Amino acid sequence: MPSDLLSLALASLQFLSFKEKIILQKKLDNITDLAVLSIDEMSFLIGRKVRSRSWNGKAVLKQVEQSAALLNAFNIGFVLHEDAAYPALVREIYDPPFMLFYRGDISVAGCPCVSVVGTRHPSSGGMKNAVAFAREAATDGCTVVSGLAFGIDSGAHRGAVSVAGRSIGVLPCGADAVFPVANRNLARAVLDNGGCLLSEYLPGTPPAKFRFPQRNRIISALSPVTVVVEAPPGSGALITADFALEQGRDVYIHAGSAQEPDSSRSGTSGYIRDGAPVISSYEDFCLCRSSAPGMLYCKQDKQLLL
Repeated sequence: MPSDLLSLALASLQFLSFKEKIILQKKLDNITDLAVLSIDEMSFLIGRKVRSRSWNGKAVLKQVEQSAALLNAFNIGFVLHEDAAYPALVREIYDPPFMLFYRGDISVAGCPCVSVVGTRHPSSGGMKNAVAFAREAATDGCTVVSGLAFGIDSGAHRGAVSVAGRSIGVLPCGADAVFPVANRNLARAVLDNGGCLLSEYLPGTPPAKFRFPQRNRIISALSPVTVVVEAPPGSGALITADFALEQGRDVYIHAGSAQEPDSSRSGTSGYIRDGAPVISSYEDFCLCRSSAPGMLYCKQDKQLLL
């Protein structure tokens, strides 16, 4: 497992870009070669002055050994950016994860996916909309993607698993844990119904504030469309929507979010002014996709056409 340990170590280095990790992957033979590098030697190899004061080769070696043990203990798989099982849509984005860790069946990321996001504090109507949309999407064969957070995320996952549908929960921590902890049963239901829990972080990595927006870019990357269901100004769901647009994806606004500008839940009004489609159901979603150029869903064949 020497080459895998090097990959695990590179995946843990947040101060390096995706391309810089690839450079080191090609130039180093094993994790020991990485561990003995000074920060100046690393800078020379990647062609950029690295100013990180957190680099400690011995500490990284110890962390990787601990993470490798957790991989076995929690039956966590992993895919490198170059592996066939790595989600193709994620590989397309700027600075994609060097490695992805997962529990469950990662092949569901290769099926037609739709990302569903929204506020952690939804109205009862917003929650019903999230559950209903996800339930119908899963029934039609789509994989529902969200972040396993409270609120709309939980509603999306619950809608999918209620019909034994596929779902992907993207985590802001290592795949050995679930955040928030109160959603452990929901995470188990995702796995029991053929879905997966996905993370770019080594097992043992705790959630941290900066990891939530990093996680959001993967939620949007997995799908050609992100559906926003209720998101007030400042909501993390809007960060996901912005990532989707940066990644060349579409953003749809559920009618429950399309409220007047002075509404406390009007964070989506700018997207609507810029032309984001407003839908009221999964049926509306399919109609919009059938007339959209590029990537679209075929409801009858349940395939993603490129």
